Amino acid sequence: MKKQLKAWIFCRVAPHSPRSLLTFQHDQLEAIANDCNMKVVGSTQITSDGKWLNGFEMQSLLIQIKKQKFDILLINSPFRISIYPDVYEEFELLCRLYNVSVLSYIDYITEQ
Repeated sequence: MKKQLKAWIFCRVAPHSPRSLLTFQHDQLEAIANDCNMKVVGSTQITSDGKWLNGFEMQSLLIQIKKQKFDILLINSPFRISIYPDVYEEFELLCRLYNVSVLSYIDYITEQ
């Protein structure tokens, strides 16, 4: 029997954006998890400018990644992690180092 993947949902909006977009992102990503028979073991919802990875919520997420508490991180797009591509790339490298896959909503819908 195939192992059920443990998923973490990550959502972020800018400070000036409606907070309802956090719920919208979460619901979309939760639907992906359900469609793929993943078990959602946690989620992070952040309101920030999305520049760096040094906020409390991001540091908490990084700890969960390093402890390998989940197998796959579900995000809406790489820009939800950071608006800077090089910062996102380093984040993705860290995920790969700890065997955590990253799946974006954009990638998921284009694969369907």
